[in-house]
Amino acid sequence: MKRPFGLIGLTYLSIIAVVFYFYNITLIIIMLCAAAALISAGVVLFLKRKYKSIFPKFIAIGLSVVISCLSIMLYTNFNYNPVINNYSDKEINITGYICDEVIKDNNSATYMIQTDTVNGEDKAVKIQLLSYNDLHLEPFDKIRATLHTIKADTNLLKSKGVFLKSYVDKKFKIDVIGEKHFCLYSYAVSARIAMKNALSCLLPDDCSSLCRAVLLGDKKALSDKVYSDFIATGTSFIIVVSGMHLSIVTGVVYFVMRKLKRSKIAQAISVILTTILFMMLTGFAPSIIRAGLMTTVAFLASIFLRKADSLNSIGFAAVVLTIFNPYAVGNIGMLLSFSATLGIVLWADKINSFLQKVPKPKFKPIKQIIEFLINLFSVSLAASVWVLPISIIVFHRMSPFTVIISVIISPIVSALIILSLIASLFYLLPFVSCFAYPFALLAGIAGKFILWVIELFAGIPYCSINTDKPYFYVWLAISILLVIIGYAVKAKGFYIKCAVTFSVLTLSIGWAIFAFATVDDTTLTVYCTDSGVTATISNENSITVLSCGGSKHKSDDVADKISDKYISIDNIIIPNQKNKYCSYQSKLINQFDVTRVLVYDKDTEYQKLLSNYDGKQRKVFGDNLSFALNLSENTKDEVINIGGTTYQYVSTKAKSLLFVPDNGDIADLPQKYRNADYLLIGDIVDNIELMNCNAIIFAGSKKEYDKNYSLLKELNCKILNTLSDDIVLKLT
Repeated sequence: MKRPFGLIGLTYLSIIAVVFYFYNITLIIIMLCAAAALISAGVVLFLKRKYKSIFPKFIAIGLSVVISCLSIMLYTNFNYNPVINNYSDKEINITGYICDEVIKDNNSATYMIQTDTVNGEDKAVKIQLLSYNDLHLEPFDKIRATLHTIKADTNLLKSKGVFLKSYVDKKFKIDVIGEKHFCLYSYAVSARIAMKNALSCLLPDDCSSLCRAVLLGDKKALSDKVYSDFIATGTSFIIVVSGMHLSIVTGVVYFVMRKLKRSKIAQAISVILTTILFMMLTGFAPSIIRAGLMTTVAFLASIFLRKADSLNSIGFAAVVLTIFNPYAVGNIGMLLSFSATLGIVLWADKINSFLQKVPKPKFKPIKQIIEFLINLFSVSLAASVWVLPISIIVFHRMSPFTVIISVIISPIVSALIILSLIASLFYLLPFVSCFAYPFALLAGIAGKFILWVIELFAGIPYCSINTDKPYFYVWLAISILLVIIGYAVKAKGFYIKCAVTFSVLTLSIGWAIFAFATVDDTTLTVYCTDSGVTATISNENSITVLSCGGSKHKSDDVADKISDKYISIDNIIIPNQKNKYCSYQSKLINQFDVTRVLVYDKDTEYQKLLSNYDGKQRKVFGDNLSFALNLSENTKDEVINIGGTTYQYVSTKAKSLLFVPDNGDIADLPQKYRNADYLLIGDIVDNIELMNCNAIIFAGSKKEYDKNYSLLKELNCKILNTLSDDIVLKLT
């Protein structure tokens, strides 16, 4: 095998990712059986002395599959499950320290805790603590605390070894004890905070937040609107610190060292030290570690007069990143980084060679510019195509403009990283801080241009295409199969043309069939929000929020689920000013382009305040006003106000839904509304026995559900609840 690390490492990474995201014992057994078949075939070929170039690959792939399955199973059973079984959903007493930067925004503060002891026993566990008030804790403060923990619900947290979360509640206690915890990483965190503060002082809010994101990976600094625009245009990789960002920084250091020192050893050591410092500065993001390992391998090889192989380096980085923490694949940024890098290594040169054959002007400056743009386009296209499968599967979204935007802003982003780095460093150095301002001025211009381009493309119709459709997955599977066949048969031009044509036809026909079959579909989604009602009515092109309340720690989850399919919301209806029905309104209004917000309130002064909220088109209604909204050609929402209560009756040609807040009374409603197919409630309402429905959807808390379960059962209809998961129903 010419590239053993490439084959072994990438196989290992791929299998771990599949097992992690689709963890199922049946899947693992199938993979182990396939691995056994490959190993057996390899052994047979070895004994028969046939196909000497193939049997080592069979054995290597088979062993990689076995090791990866065993690795993630062992990590789950001996690292993850013990923490969840012993400490999740329990009140625990801990000592430890704040192990990373404190992340704050207008509404909350997030602390990462590394424990030394749990319930008096020595135990190292990472816990994310979320508070809606500033607890005035600093990074690396030693603490003693009483926490009620729950299981971490995001793959990103699991990838960092954070298996538990906690929120400030009535029994919560925390005290700072002793001196700060000391480690080398604390210096990196201090430097990161200082650089963020420097950029905030030097630049306007929008530009400083962008600089902090691209230089230090601080995506939280971006407004929800800007972040949504990056997602919609498929350019979120710009604000995820990755190999591109590291290569720019190390490239500058290497250029300077080449001018100052001709010694290859000095150049390599400088680049490697810069790589380590940048990894620490960005919090050891997996994508940066991947790039850092590849950079280190390449420069170490240059010291020993060897040439590093890119595929071997990628495979080596994959093994190092996941061998001790298989859950690292939960960080989507890492998978995107590996995919993009692999695409660039395998395809960029081939695409560039093909495109460079295009006739170019003889005037040298123009010719050089065209060659540069072709090279940039080739790299962007190769990376974009290889990350497309992950983007479709994970984000359920793609943009046809990603490559074009990348070509336009990639050079500007490179300049922005260098300018913001130099500006922040100069600002922090005594006596030379005045030199920071010219660089900050240029960084501000570059940042404004990037934000303008992203906003411009985000506003184009069909900039963001929802890919969470069956035909997209069929097209993706067929396209991947065509690529694999092409590599196997060493395809030439004719095969490529036929494959591309077949792929385009598959996508087009699939879209046409799906559009025809789902033209009248209307879907009700009631989200699991613990202590409130959040429900939406959606079809292929629009979504209306009937109510948006629940516990605060579920707001990001709800917004993420909506943003998987939609970048705008047609209507948000606030039927009641209690948190149970409106606590997510600010989150949704800030993150999505909302056409209309309808708010129920009797207070005239508060109505004026609401009507001007965020400059959105808001209308306040009250008293006994009733009106109807046509949500689509076949879906109508009748908003009925009786006695200070807002009822909503949603009807299609086939089904109907009645939503009643907890101060409602079924006796006040005409008989037509009492015969709805579904009744949506967050608590028991008066005279509920008058309903004649097929099913009751209970979206309240577990405590309320348990208290009222016996009464619900007496109603002789199907009972659905959102205690453990969302409810999704077709109303057509």
